[in-house]
Amino acid sequence: MKRTKITDKITYVEPDSMANFTSCAGMILLSKQKILIDMNMGTDEIPKLLEQEKPDAAMITHYHLDHSTWTRQVNAYTDAVVFIPEGEEPYLTSTDFVIEHTAGAFGMSKPWTSFVVDFLGYEPLKDYESCSETTSFKDMAPEMVLINTPGHSPSHTSFYFPEDKILFSGDMGLDRFGPWYGWADCSIKKLVESILRLEGMDIELILTSHGGVVKKEIQHAWASGISTILQREKKIIQNLDKGMETDDIIRQGVFFSDKEKVSEPMRSFLYMWDTAMYNHHESLINEGGLIKFFPEILTLSTVPYNLG
Repeated sequence: MKRTKITDKITYVEPDSMANFTSCAGMILLSKQKILIDMNMGTDEIPKLLEQEKPDAAMITHYHLDHSTWTRQVNAYTDAVVFIPEGEEPYLTSTDFVIEHTAGAFGMSKPWTSFVVDFLGYEPLKDYESCSETTSFKDMAPEMVLINTPGHSPSHTSFYFPEDKILFSGDMGLDRFGPWYGWADCSIKKLVESILRLEGMDIELILTSHGGVVKKEIQHAWASGISTILQREKKIIQNLDKGMETDDIIRQGVFFSDKEKVSEPMRSFLYMWDTAMYNHHESLINEGGLIKFFPEILTLSTVPYNLG
């Protein structure tokens, strides 16, 4: 794993690999107490990391497995308190719930259960505390502020450090692929609301989960994420106007292209996620499209949006 010292208190940590959606970048906060955030570095790396760091607390931005599976090892190897976003407790404490409310909706329960339990090592989390942006951490990390940023997941949470003007964004779509909303519990409208909220904050550096460190043109980065969503919507509308069937649009790709080149079961998972993303766009298009709800985004977009 790669460690980058950001400040005297903040260290950004990136895993050796993010293949197969098994890990993400995280951070270590050395404040009144030591806090690890989203440190899902890999099954083999986590025990050694926990023994080395000896955290007082562990936090996650959201329940998605590439961010959360390490919390079971925190319970097993340390006495640290695990904090999870309020509202996402069932996803982290019940195998049946997380399967039913993710892949189960697409008839993929069996292969997804095998992937989640056997490959990723999901186990129900037993010891934890819930948190939200109203939770005070003044006795643990007074410089840290939680920001509710739903959309990517129901209770996705970002971490803001106002003194340094640093944001640990989590999965807000600031990587080259753009925002992801591939489960039924995602929401494009809530995601855009969250992006606009963060866009309006005083931020000089962003630590992302999958896109490294954003140091320059931060406003452009937020605008680019929204523009990506708009371009996906535009492409779907154009394909529907051409008479393309839904299956063909999904096969072509909403988020994931070249799905046929991927082996099973991942190929089916990619189709499942693209189907969910298409469904979100279809519902929004039927309501009038994204600009109907957020006309102000046209002033942010880095790519002109024209349906004509």
